[in-house]
Amino acid sequence: MNQSTEQPFYYRDQAVLTLRQIDRLNQVAKGTAFRAFKRSEAELTQGRDFFVLSVSATNTQALEPMPDALRAELEAADALYSSSQVAILVTQNAYARLQHAANLLPS
Repeated sequence: MNQSTEQPFYYRDQAVLTLRQIDRLNQVAKGTAFRAFKRSEAELTQGRDFFVLSVSATNTQALEPMPDALRAELEAADALYSSSQVAILVTQNAYARLQHAANLLPS
């Protein structure tokens, strides 16, 4: 799968990708983007570099709920893992850092 097959979504006027999309873009195993995100999280700013939204109505964490229209778009594109309780939406700037953290950049 190449990069042109994963279209960004828009949240708060920013182009974003889900972690599942990043895994697919880089043709890596499930969870690779999440692990890269966790390694880079201290360098990123929530609300600027990434957004964390509640996927499940039963999620008890104090997170911003995902707008219904965005949820429909993500589901139609199969952009979330079925087990996801939260959606981490990553901006282009943060995606570049995740690529570096996961050593996904071409040598």
